[in-house]
Amino acid sequence: MFEILSIGTQYFIYRKLKAAGVSKIIRGAFVCWGAFWLVAGLVCGYDFMHAEYDIFPLHVNEIVRAVSLTWAIMTLIGFFAFFTIDALTRFRGFNKRKVFAAVIITIAITLYGMGEAYFVRERHVTITSNKIAVPRVRLAYITDAHIGGLYTRWHFERAMKIVKDASPDIFISLGDTIDGDMSFRPREKDLLREAAEAAPLGAFAVNGNHEHYLILDEDVENIIRDCGFRLLINERVELRDTNITLIGLDDAINGWLKIFLTPEDEDRFVIVLKHRPGLPFDAENNFDLQISGHTHGGQLWPLVYFKRLAAGAPQGLSRKAGGLIYISNGAGFNGAMMRILTPPEVTIIDIVRED
Repeated sequence: MFEILSIGTQYFIYRKLKAAGVSKIIRGAFVCWGAFWLVAGLVCGYDFMHAEYDIFPLHVNEIVRAVSLTWAIMTLIGFFAFFTIDALTRFRGFNKRKVFAAVIITIAITLYGMGEAYFVRERHVTITSNKIAVPRVRLAYITDAHIGGLYTRWHFERAMKIVKDASPDIFISLGDTIDGDMSFRPREKDLLREAAEAAPLGAFAVNGNHEHYLILDEDVENIIRDCGFRLLINERVELRDTNITLIGLDDAINGWLKIFLTPEDEDRFVIVLKHRPGLPFDAENNFDLQISGHTHGGQLWPLVYFKRLAAGAPQGLSRKAGGLIYISNGAGFNGAMMRILTPPEVTIIDIVRED
């Protein structure tokens, strides 16, 4: 989709460059650069076809695809910059001064977006309930880290430091954590394992859609388990001494799933772990808290509003289907290495007993 959109935005920019009298050499270089990354993105994009794994190594595909999508987003930003300047001057024609202004705006927004993508923040939420059997249970979860592509180890170390400093009782990986060849990322696996082993009530994980997309030499689910997580695939777990039940649902790519409860669960604090926010119709009043991700908060403003409609709930904490739902922005980014007004996050949730 981004590649198709990129063709239109680059053509628009090319027309403005030509109208402003920019030299043929610069315009030719712009066309060649854009065409190269368009073709490279199509060849190496695993959303386009699976045959590319027989052409290049997976880690090469990850990087090329990420650069291609980043260029596509950059040209989209450029389109709005050129169009806005044209509109503000009442479409009285383009000159080199306007081209310079549009290019500076495009570069500035792109650099801002790249900077925002790499600075993970902590989001802290407190929930009260009379169901839990202890004064407080702290849960930390990451989602949508998308380890792969242009993702950096420094970025993940920052996210995992937030988890470590929070000292959670439960640590959860909520899917789309792995999105590339993990044989090139031993440090990331070590960080996940350290956090999993430090959680006294356990570490749990569910699959996201990207775990199902990946074709690796090693089973993705085995990688997750090797990092110290108990992978919940349509399973439930009762946490000892807390009166808390975790229900982990596999990604909807494997079918529309139902929440399975017992009569005793009415008196237990039920947490649903599900990568995508959507729930089946029979979920009404069947849980206390659902934690999800997947949307990235739109990743690029103003897509946040479309993602909100798709998810059926806003980012952050809200009420849905009779329970609370928290939708995280996610700790990483997918495709383009940028975020705009949708900062990445690690979510810390304190469940406090209400007497």
